[in-house]
Amino acid sequence: MMIQELSVNQNLRIAEQAWVEDLTSKSIEEFVKKHSEDVVVHDPTLPAPLKGEPALRELIEGLYRMFPDYQVKKVRSFGQDEWVCLEVEEMGTMKGPLHGPGGRTIPPTNKSFKIPSTYVCRVVNGRINEVRVYFDVMGLMGQLGLGL
Repeated sequence: MMIQELSVNQNLRIAEQAWVEDLTSKSIEEFVKKHSEDVVVHDPTLPAPLKGEPALRELIEGLYRMFPDYQVKKVRSFGQDEWVCLEVEEMGTMKGPLHGPGGRTIPPTNKSFKIPSTYVCRVVNGRINEVRVYFDVMGLMGQLGLGL
């Protein structure tokens, strides 16, 4: 397969459409289409990297069940070659349960959060094939009333 190199601006646009516009508008189909079938997502709340479109879809559907008013606002973006970085602000209200390890379920707190986050995406052949998500997990838990 021949690799189609896109400009940094084209790669930024793909990442912004997926991780800001599609997530905010809850366009799951459009969001998933912008990722490769074998996408890998590294997230500090996951015990291991998430792999593949079905797992990505399941992650986002769970996010919307937990935070039905979930929103993402772009702060800034930049990139180099196939790697792009989106600095964003995420916000929402916990209206659904959090399913933790070992079958543990934490009921909704009905508390809102607003946190800075960063998505580092690798775009290959016009589709996102790797994502590294960075945010303050303890800060998020504290805002949701789930502090230790």
